[in-house]
Amino acid sequence: MSPGEFRKRNLATSIYLPSLLFTAAEGALLPILPVSATLYGFSLAQAGIITTALMLGTLLFELPASWVNSRIGERRSMLFASIAGALITLSAFFELGYFALLMAAILFGAAHSLFGLARHSLMAELVPIRHRPKSMSLVGGMFRAGAAIGPVIGSAFISLFGLQSGYLAASLICLATAATVFGAPKRTLAPAQSGQNGNIWAVAKRESPKLATLGVAVAILSAGRTIRLIGLPLLAIQLGIDPATASFIFGITGFIDFTLFYLSGIIMDKYGKFWSSVPTLLTLGTVYLFTFMVTDLASFWVLASVTALANALSAGINMVLGADLAPTGSRSEFLAAFRFMVSGGVVVSPGLISLLTAFIGLSGAMASAGLLNFLGAYLFWRYLPKYAPHKKASGN
Repeated sequence: MSPGEFRKRNLATSIYLPSLLFTAAEGALLPILPVSATLYGFSLAQAGIITTALMLGTLLFELPASWVNSRIGERRSMLFASIAGALITLSAFFELGYFALLMAAILFGAAHSLFGLARHSLMAELVPIRHRPKSMSLVGGMFRAGAAIGPVIGSAFISLFGLQSGYLAASLICLATAATVFGAPKRTLAPAQSGQNGNIWAVAKRESPKLATLGVAVAILSAGRTIRLIGLPLLAIQLGIDPATASFIFGITGFIDFTLFYLSGIIMDKYGKFWSSVPTLLTLGTVYLFTFMVTDLASFWVLASVTALANALSAGINMVLGADLAPTGSRSEFLAAFRFMVSGGVVVSPGLISLLTAFIGLSGAMASAGLLNFLGAYLFWRYLPKYAPHKKASGN
């Protein structure tokens, strides 16, 4: 597809809708994982480990996902990941115990990894450079829409049928994802082969200067954004906010995040990736330092809303940066390594929260982890001009 032929609407059913649905399934799942763990009799810190396990599963499968993707292709990878996600979340519905829940979280993370890599690889090849900021911010918008819709659907199921029905909601959404991928025109899900045959190590070694600088920066950005997804549900439990109310709050603040997502694409398009990444890191880092001031439902609303507003500034930044840095002819392999860094940041943040919560409390843990955001802001400021300088985009 040449730049002149590209239209964002061509990706509506093959990329945007499946992205929204798969993220909605995860959004329905995340708030109830720690609640289920506490109902099994585990502590707040141990409950956090369950959600960390989902992120760990994503991290561990980032590299194998490239091998699978190179063998079966992007369309089949997305389809397989969606069906696997449906089966995994359905298993959690049957209350098989803490360790079965832990394994389900890990496997769902693996499915998330495969789905995400296949989608990212498709976008990197199918979307011309000058269209990437706005096109990929739309994917970020789908993430945010899913993160808003998922908890609301989960909250409705929980209110009507009980806590375990939240897992059934996630399973049904995964099946809907599989249906949209299966029904999408095959021509929109068939990029050219990379020619590297999944040799991630060789590509990562060659591109190590990028990964060691901007890769680390993106890992920190991902960690900073993940804190709100992990720390806030734990904080809701600590404050005694019931699961249905907490899910509703996450859904509403997710809608706030969603309404502003395209602003990130406009900012990157006109001013560059710096103004999408650095302000997000500085704002989130500052807000997390004041988590100790959140003591009731009203202040919890404020914290959730401010983090949602800050998060909206960086919609699509990881996808745009990964695609811009990826070398032609080895996109899938580079993106696997790049996404490994991203997932590493996702895993680090809840891991730190779980560990530090046991020693200094949840508020102190979130503040400590939030300090990493300032380092990430520096790395973006220092290395974006070198490896991914701004080139003003154009077009529809």
